[in-house]
Amino acid sequence: MTSNAEGPQWWSATAAWRLLQCPASATPAYRPTKPPEQAADSAGALAHLAVQGWAANREWTQLDSGAVLQERFDAVAAAHGVDPARMPQAVVTRARLKARAKELSAILSSAGSSVSSELLLADEENHFFGILDIVAPGPGPGGLIIDLKTGRDSSAAPSPAIEHQMLFYAHLFQATYGMPPARVIIFGLQRGPAEIEAAPTAITALLNQIRAAQLDESGMARPHVDACRYCPKRTTCEPHWDAVSAWDRPDAIEGMIRSVEYSSSGAAALLIGKQWLTGIPTSKLPGSVSPGQFARAVRVRRRNNNLPAEWAATSSTLISFEPSR
Repeated sequence: MTSNAEGPQWWSATAAWRLLQCPASATPAYRPTKPPEQAADSAGALAHLAVQGWAANREWTQLDSGAVLQERFDAVAAAHGVDPARMPQAVVTRARLKARAKELSAILSSAGSSVSSELLLADEENHFFGILDIVAPGPGPGGLIIDLKTGRDSSAAPSPAIEHQMLFYAHLFQATYGMPPARVIIFGLQRGPAEIEAAPTAITALLNQIRAAQLDESGMARPHVDACRYCPKRTTCEPHWDAVSAWDRPDAIEGMIRSVEYSSSGAAALLIGKQWLTGIPTSKLPGSVSPGQFARAVRVRRRNNNLPAEWAATSSTLISFEPSR
Protein backbone atom coordinates (compact mmCIF):
# COMPACT_ATOMS: atom_id res chain seq x y z
CA MET A 1 0.00 0.00 0.00
CA THR A 2 3.01 2.28 -0.10
CA SER A 3 3.52 2.66 -3.85
CA ASN A 4 2.09 2.01 -7.28
CA ALA A 5 3.11 2.22 -10.90
CA GLU A 6 2.54 5.98 -11.01
CA GLY A 7 4.84 6.74 -8.09
CA PRO A 8 4.77 6.83 -4.30
CA GLN A 9 1.62 7.44 -2.31
CA TRP A 10 1.63 10.40 0.05
CA TRP A 11 -0.29 10.26 3.31
CA SER A 12 -1.94 13.19 5.04
CA ALA A 13 -2.99 13.07 8.69
CA THR A 14 -6.58 12.37 7.64
CA ALA A 15 -5.64 9.60 5.20
CA ALA A 16 -3.36 7.98 7.81
CA TRP A 17 -6.17 8.15 10.39
CA ARG A 18 -8.54 6.45 7.96
CA LEU A 19 -5.90 3.82 7.22
CA LEU A 20 -5.72 2.96 10.91
CA GLN A 21 -9.48 3.01 11.47
CA CYS A 22 -10.72 1.42 8.25
CA PRO A 23 -8.22 0.58 5.49
CA ALA A 24 -10.97 0.50 2.86
CA SER A 25 -11.67 4.20 3.43
CA ALA A 26 -8.08 5.43 3.10
CA THR A 27 -7.29 7.57 0.06
CA PRO A 28 -3.67 8.69 -0.22
CA ALA A 29 -2.48 11.40 -2.59
CA TYR A 30 0.15 11.20 -5.30
CA ARG A 31 1.96 14.39 -4.36
CA PRO A 32 2.03 16.67 -1.33
CA THR A 33 0.10 19.74 -2.44
CA LYS A 34 -2.11 22.35 -0.88
CA PRO A 35 -5.81 22.08 -1.72
CA PRO A 36 -7.45 24.80 -3.83
CA GLU A 37 -8.12 28.08 -2.07
CA GLN A 38 -10.65 27.52 0.67
CA ALA A 39 -14.19 28.59 -0.15
CA ALA A 40 -15.64 31.04 2.36
CA ASP A 41 -18.87 29.07 2.62
CA SER A 42 -19.11 28.77 6.41
CA ALA A 43 -18.26 30.73 9.55
CA GLY A 44 -15.37 28.37 10.23
CA ALA A 45 -13.91 28.89 6.76
CA LEU A 46 -14.13 32.67 7.17
CA ALA A 47 -12.38 32.40 10.55
CA HIS A 48 -9.56 30.26 9.17
CA LEU A 49 -8.95 32.62 6.26
CA ALA A 50 -9.00 35.62 8.60
CA VAL A 51 -6.52 34.08 11.04
CA GLN A 52 -4.32 33.00 8.13
CA GLY A 53 -3.93 36.59 6.89
CA TRP A 54 -3.71 38.02 10.41
CA ALA A 55 -0.87 35.66 11.34
CA ALA A 56 1.00 35.91 8.04
CA ASN A 57 1.03 39.71 8.20
CA ARG A 58 2.06 39.81 11.87
CA GLU A 59 -1.09 41.69 12.81
CA TRP A 60 -1.07 39.79 16.08
CA THR A 61 1.67 42.19 17.21
CA GLN A 62 -0.66 45.20 17.03
CA LEU A 63 -2.01 46.75 20.21
CA ASP A 64 -5.66 45.96 19.49
CA SER A 65 -5.07 42.68 17.67
CA GLY A 66 -8.63 41.51 18.34
CA ALA A 67 -10.20 44.43 16.49
CA VAL A 68 -7.72 43.90 13.64
CA LEU A 69 -8.67 40.22 13.46
CA GLN A 70 -12.34 41.17 13.23
CA GLU A 71 -11.47 43.57 10.42
CA ARG A 72 -9.72 40.67 8.67
CA PHE A 73 -12.87 38.56 9.09
CA ASP A 74 -15.01 41.33 7.57
CA ALA A 75 -12.56 41.85 4.70
CA VAL A 76 -12.53 38.14 3.85
CA ALA A 77 -16.32 38.06 3.87
CA ALA A 78 -16.51 41.10 1.60
CA ALA A 79 -13.91 39.70 -0.79
CA HIS A 80 -15.95 36.52 -1.19
CA GLY A 81 -19.28 38.33 -1.46
CA VAL A 82 -20.56 36.84 1.80
CA ASP A 83 -22.88 38.50 4.31
CA PRO A 84 -21.94 37.17 7.79
CA ALA A 85 -25.31 38.29 9.14
CA ARG A 86 -26.96 35.69 6.92
CA MET A 87 -24.50 32.88 7.64
CA PRO A 88 -25.12 30.46 10.56
CA GLN A 89 -22.74 31.05 13.50
CA ALA A 90 -20.84 33.80 11.69
CA VAL A 91 -21.78 36.61 14.10
CA VAL A 92 -20.79 34.61 17.19
CA THR A 93 -17.63 33.35 15.48
CA ARG A 94 -16.63 36.94 14.68
CA ALA A 95 -17.14 37.89 18.35
CA ARG A 96 -15.11 34.91 19.54
CA LEU A 97 -12.22 35.87 17.28
CA LYS A 98 -11.94 39.22 19.04
CA ALA A 99 -12.33 37.67 22.48
CA ARG A 100 -9.61 35.05 21.86
CA ALA A 101 -7.16 37.18 19.89
CA LYS A 102 -5.27 38.36 22.97
CA GLU A 103 -4.58 34.75 24.05
CA LEU A 104 -3.48 33.76 20.57
CA SER A 105 -1.28 36.86 20.26
CA ALA A 106 0.45 36.02 23.56
CA ILE A 107 1.23 32.50 22.33
CA LEU A 108 2.65 33.78 19.05
CA SER A 109 4.70 36.44 20.85
CA SER A 110 6.35 33.73 22.94
CA ALA A 111 7.41 31.89 19.77
CA GLY A 112 9.73 34.55 18.39
CA SER A 113 9.53 36.44 15.14
CA SER A 114 9.21 33.56 12.65
CA VAL A 115 5.53 32.66 12.32
CA SER A 116 4.02 31.03 9.22
CA SER A 117 0.42 30.17 8.41
CA GLU A 118 -1.01 27.45 6.16
CA LEU A 119 2.45 25.94 5.85
CA LEU A 120 2.97 22.74 3.84
CA LEU A 121 5.41 20.38 5.60
CA ALA A 122 6.53 17.03 4.16
CA ASP A 123 8.48 13.99 5.31
CA GLU A 124 10.18 12.88 2.10
CA GLU A 125 11.36 9.55 3.56
CA ASN A 126 7.97 8.28 4.74
CA HIS A 127 5.86 10.26 2.23
CA PHE A 128 3.82 12.06 4.87
CA PHE A 129 2.58 15.63 4.43
CA GLY A 130 0.26 18.16 5.99
CA ILE A 131 -0.85 21.78 5.84
CA LEU A 132 -0.48 23.27 9.32
CA ASP A 133 -2.54 26.27 10.41
CA ILE A 134 0.29 28.03 12.26
CA VAL A 135 3.96 27.05 12.61
CA ALA A 136 6.72 28.82 14.52
CA PRO A 137 10.11 27.04 14.50
CA GLY A 138 11.27 29.20 17.39
CA PRO A 139 14.79 29.82 18.61
CA GLY A 140 16.81 26.85 19.89
CA PRO A 141 14.89 23.80 21.12
CA GLY A 142 11.57 25.60 21.02
CA GLY A 143 8.94 25.98 18.37
CA LEU A 144 5.24 25.38 18.28
CA ILE A 145 2.40 24.32 16.06
CA ILE A 146 -1.19 25.49 16.39
CA ASP A 147 -4.34 24.06 14.88
CA LEU A 148 -7.40 26.31 14.91
CA LYS A 149 -10.75 24.76 15.75
CA THR A 150 -13.85 26.86 15.13
CA GLY A 151 -16.78 24.45 15.24
CA ARG A 152 -18.17 21.86 17.61
CA ASP A 153 -14.78 20.19 18.02
CA SER A 154 -13.52 23.44 19.57
CA SER A 155 -15.63 22.99 22.70
CA ALA A 156 -14.70 19.50 23.83
CA ALA A 157 -11.60 17.65 24.97
CA PRO A 158 -9.42 16.61 22.02
CA SER A 159 -10.77 13.46 20.37
CA PRO A 160 -8.54 10.53 19.39
CA ALA A 161 -8.70 11.78 15.79
CA ILE A 162 -7.46 15.24 16.79
CA GLU A 163 -4.71 13.80 18.98
CA HIS A 164 -3.64 11.65 16.01
CA GLN A 165 -3.63 14.73 13.77
CA MET A 166 -1.43 16.74 16.14
CA LEU A 167 1.05 13.89 16.72
CA PHE A 168 1.26 13.51 12.93
CA TYR A 169 1.93 17.25 12.58
CA ALA A 170 4.53 17.11 15.37
CA HIS A 171 6.35 14.43 13.37
CA LEU A 172 6.28 16.62 10.25
CA PHE A 173 7.70 19.49 12.28
CA GLN A 174 10.46 17.22 13.57
CA ALA A 175 11.24 15.91 10.09
CA THR A 176 11.51 19.50 8.80
CA TYR A 177 13.34 21.25 11.62
CA GLY A 178 15.27 18.39 13.21
CA MET A 179 13.52 18.43 16.58
CA PRO A 180 9.95 18.06 17.84
CA PRO A 181 7.99 21.21 18.70
CA ALA A 182 8.13 22.33 22.31
CA ARG A 183 4.40 23.08 22.24
CA VAL A 184 1.56 21.46 20.30
CA ILE A 185 -1.62 23.47 20.70
CA ILE A 186 -5.26 23.08 19.76
CA PHE A 187 -6.74 26.58 19.79
CA GLY A 188 -10.52 26.44 20.06
CA LEU A 189 -12.55 29.60 19.69
CA GLN A 190 -14.92 28.46 22.42
CA ARG A 191 -12.43 27.39 25.10
CA GLY A 192 -9.11 28.79 24.02
CA PRO A 193 -5.82 26.88 23.91
CA ALA A 194 -5.34 23.24 24.92
CA GLU A 195 -1.92 21.63 24.90
CA ILE A 196 -1.40 18.19 23.37
CA GLU A 197 1.32 15.96 24.76
CA ALA A 198 3.58 15.06 21.84
CA ALA A 199 6.38 13.07 23.44
CA PRO A 200 8.93 11.51 21.08
CA THR A 201 7.83 8.04 22.22
CA ALA A 202 4.21 8.83 21.26
CA ILE A 203 5.30 10.09 17.83
CA THR A 204 7.38 6.95 17.26
CA ALA A 205 4.48 4.73 18.30
CA LEU A 206 2.18 6.46 15.82
CA LEU A 207 4.69 6.05 12.99
CA ASN A 208 5.00 2.34 13.79
CA GLN A 209 1.21 1.94 13.70
CA ILE A 210 0.98 3.64 10.31
CA ARG A 211 3.81 1.58 8.83
CA ALA A 212 2.21 -1.65 10.06
CA ALA A 213 -1.13 -0.63 8.52
CA GLN A 214 0.59 0.19 5.21
CA LEU A 215 1.97 -3.35 5.07
CA ASP A 216 -1.52 -4.84 5.46
CA GLU A 217 -2.73 -5.47 1.92
CA SER A 218 -6.20 -6.70 2.86
CA GLY A 219 -7.87 -3.29 2.63
CA MET A 220 -10.77 -4.63 4.71
CA ALA A 221 -13.64 -2.35 5.66
CA ARG A 222 -14.22 -1.93 9.39
CA PRO A 223 -17.50 -0.01 9.68
CA HIS A 224 -17.74 2.25 12.72
CA VAL A 225 -19.62 5.48 13.28
CA ASP A 226 -16.47 7.59 13.73
CA ALA A 227 -14.69 6.07 10.73
CA CYS A 228 -17.72 6.10 8.44
CA ARG A 229 -19.30 9.48 9.09
CA TYR A 230 -17.22 11.51 6.64
CA CYS A 231 -15.78 8.65 4.61
CA PRO A 232 -15.69 9.61 0.91
CA LYS A 233 -16.53 6.02 -0.07
CA ARG A 234 -19.51 5.70 2.21
CA THR A 235 -22.36 5.58 -0.29
CA THR A 236 -20.80 2.64 -2.16
CA CYS A 237 -19.41 0.68 0.82
CA GLU A 238 -21.63 -2.37 1.28
CA PRO A 239 -20.16 -3.37 4.70
CA HIS A 240 -21.17 0.09 5.92
CA TRP A 241 -24.77 -0.37 4.73
CA ASP A 242 -24.88 -3.79 6.37
CA ALA A 243 -23.86 -2.24 9.69
CA VAL A 244 -25.34 1.27 9.88
CA SER A 245 -28.91 0.36 10.87
CA ALA A 246 -27.59 -1.29 14.06
CA TRP A 247 -25.77 1.85 15.27
CA ASP A 248 -27.14 3.62 18.34
CA ARG A 249 -27.80 6.69 16.21
CA PRO A 250 -27.89 5.68 12.55
CA ASP A 251 -27.53 8.59 10.14
CA ALA A 252 -28.14 6.93 6.79
CA ILE A 253 -31.08 5.49 4.86
CA GLU A 254 -31.43 3.71 1.53
CA GLY A 255 -34.22 2.37 -0.62
CA MET A 256 -36.44 2.87 -3.63
CA ILE A 257 -37.80 6.38 -4.19
CA ARG A 258 -41.58 6.22 -4.05
CA SER A 259 -42.36 9.94 -4.20
CA VAL A 260 -40.67 13.30 -4.82
CA GLU A 261 -42.22 16.47 -3.37
CA TYR A 262 -41.16 20.10 -3.81
CA SER A 263 -42.11 23.07 -1.61
CA SER A 264 -42.38 26.75 -2.45
CA SER A 265 -39.50 27.45 -0.03
CA GLY A 266 -36.99 25.74 -2.33
CA ALA A 267 -36.74 22.51 -0.36
CA ALA A 268 -37.65 19.01 -1.43
CA ALA A 269 -38.66 15.75 0.24
CA LEU A 270 -38.15 12.15 -0.83
CA LEU A 271 -40.15 9.14 0.25
CA ILE A 272 -37.42 6.50 0.37
CA GLY A 273 -39.04 3.13 0.93
CA LYS A 274 -41.48 4.00 3.71
CA GLN A 275 -39.37 6.77 5.25
CA TRP A 276 -39.59 10.49 4.46
CA LEU A 277 -36.42 12.53 4.09
CA THR A 278 -37.32 16.24 4.25
CA GLY A 279 -35.56 19.59 4.09
CA ILE A 280 -33.40 18.71 1.08
CA PRO A 281 -32.12 21.76 -0.83
CA THR A 282 -33.24 21.36 -4.43
CA SER A 283 -29.64 22.04 -5.47
CA LYS A 284 -28.74 18.61 -4.08
CA LEU A 285 -31.23 16.87 -6.35
CA PRO A 286 -30.63 16.26 -10.06
CA GLY A 287 -33.44 17.33 -12.32
CA SER A 288 -33.88 13.72 -13.38
CA VAL A 289 -34.68 12.36 -9.93
CA SER A 290 -37.92 10.41 -10.03
CA PRO A 291 -39.84 7.57 -8.37
CA GLY A 292 -38.40 4.17 -9.13
CA GLN A 293 -34.77 5.19 -8.66
CA PHE A 294 -32.67 3.79 -5.81
CA ALA A 295 -31.35 6.38 -3.34
CA ARG A 296 -28.83 6.39 -0.53
CA ALA A 297 -28.56 9.33 1.88
CA VAL A 298 -25.88 9.75 4.54
CA ARG A 299 -25.40 12.26 7.35
CA VAL A 300 -29.14 12.67 7.85
CA ARG A 301 -30.88 13.31 11.19
CA ARG A 302 -33.75 11.29 12.58
CA ARG A 303 -36.59 13.62 13.50
CA ASN A 304 -38.62 11.37 15.79
CA ASN A 305 -39.02 7.87 17.18
CA ASN A 306 -41.96 6.98 14.98
CA LEU A 307 -42.10 3.89 12.79
CA PRO A 308 -41.53 4.29 9.94
CA ALA A 309 -38.96 6.94 10.84
CA GLU A 310 -38.88 10.48 9.49
CA TRP A 311 -35.54 12.06 8.63
CA ALA A 312 -34.23 15.56 7.94
CA ALA A 313 -31.37 16.58 5.70
CA THR A 314 -28.46 18.50 7.25
CA SER A 315 -25.91 20.88 5.75
CA SER A 316 -23.55 17.92 5.22
CA THR A 317 -26.07 15.43 3.82
CA LEU A 318 -24.95 13.53 0.72
CA ILE A 319 -27.42 11.72 -1.52
CA SER A 320 -26.60 9.31 -4.34
CA PHE A 321 -28.99 7.96 -6.96
CA GLU A 322 -29.00 4.84 -9.09
CA PRO A 323 -31.42 3.33 -11.59
CA SER A 324 -34.00 0.95 -10.18
CA ARG A 325 -32.48 -2.14 -8.57
